[in-house]
Amino acid sequence: MTADPESRLLRRATAAIAVQVAAAVAATVVLVSVLAFSLTIRAEHRAEEHTVREQTLHAGADLTGTEGVVLLRRAPDGVVTAGSGTPPAVLRTDVTGLRPGRGNATIGDRHFEVYVVDRADGGRTVGLLDVTAREESGERLIESLLVAGLIGIVAAASVGAVLGRRAVRPLARALSLQRRFVADASHELRTPLAVLHTRAELLQRRLNRDADAERIRAEVAELVADTHALGEVVDDLLLSAELSHRPAGGMVFDAADLARELAASVEPYAAAQHVTLRTDIGAGPMEVTGVRSSLRRALAALIDNALAHVSAGGIVTVAVDRVDDRVCLAVVDDGVGLDPARAGHLLARFARGDHPVDRPGRRFGLGLALVQEVVDAHGGQLRIDGRPGHGARFTMLLPAGAGLG
Repeated sequence: MTADPESRLLRRATAAIAVQVAAAVAATVVLVSVLAFSLTIRAEHRAEEHTVREQTLHAGADLTGTEGVVLLRRAPDGVVTAGSGTPPAVLRTDVTGLRPGRGNATIGDRHFEVYVVDRADGGRTVGLLDVTAREESGERLIESLLVAGLIGIVAAASVGAVLGRRAVRPLARALSLQRRFVADASHELRTPLAVLHTRAELLQRRLNRDADAERIRAEVAELVADTHALGEVVDDLLLSAELSHRPAGGMVFDAADLARELAASVEPYAAAQHVTLRTDIGAGPMEVTGVRSSLRRALAALIDNALAHVSAGGIVTVAVDRVDDRVCLAVVDDGVGLDPARAGHLLARFARGDHPVDRPGRRFGLGLALVQEVVDAHGGQLRIDGRPGHGARFTMLLPAGAGLG
């Protein structure tokens, strides 16, 4: 079952919090580990350098070293002597190949810190300190830090996920309550509005029999139009809530048939406003997949918007065509036009154009905002084109065929 957009958004927020916490912990662990390792190894290395240097500079005639330092001495005649307990591999070291001062050497499988002093008589004293154990300890320390860091990151991610769920839980509850309120309010308002509209219509019919009640008839006509507009608001809110809770799936249907049916339904209203409503249907299949009632409502909103911005004598065209793998449902008018730079403003809820034509009744619907939601829910795109004084074109681009099934 496909999750609704709010659920996906909340899951992404939870995951983002977990990732951010894990990243922060990882950065902290890496920084602390690098600092601790660097300071520890550096301190040990300096201590080793100091020890082997001092032992070499102050080596006695017996070449006895302490603190693990092995001493070698090469006489001017090339004879090499060593202190007691010197490993055989060290005795075979070519001391003439070592550079004076501090250095390093590898003898067999052992690593040494080396210090070489050249004497005035042409001889040379060499001190060697085995640092293999320290290097192996450093490698084990690195491995331990890596394991501890990975465990810390996993634990931090788990804690972050828990904290993320707790952090977004109030938001999830608020979104759920908001959606429920919209749905409940829509359902609760629909019935009394329907009753009010019916009573207003009955009253209008009775007043129509009285030729002397022209003013009252006009006011009742406005009342009927207002109740109809409020009913449309309820329908829009309910549809918006349904789209937010349940992305479009639906059935395959012919968009051309939908356009013809809706144009035939709206044509009498357009004629009453002295506006010509036309259809321009392209050749070939115009099938789309989705919720037919939702797309009908969206197309009706575009037609209603066009009629609101076309003066008497104007033309509104409902065009259906196919471009590559998309079906284009467009409503084109030759009315007051629009500034494309303000297209974003027009998509806001309850937004109105700059120069709507005066029409009887009030228009409170969600209009283009609802169209945008419907198109998004169907995986499509809404395009708005036009120029001030040169009409406007609103196009719903929808995936053709059974792409959403």
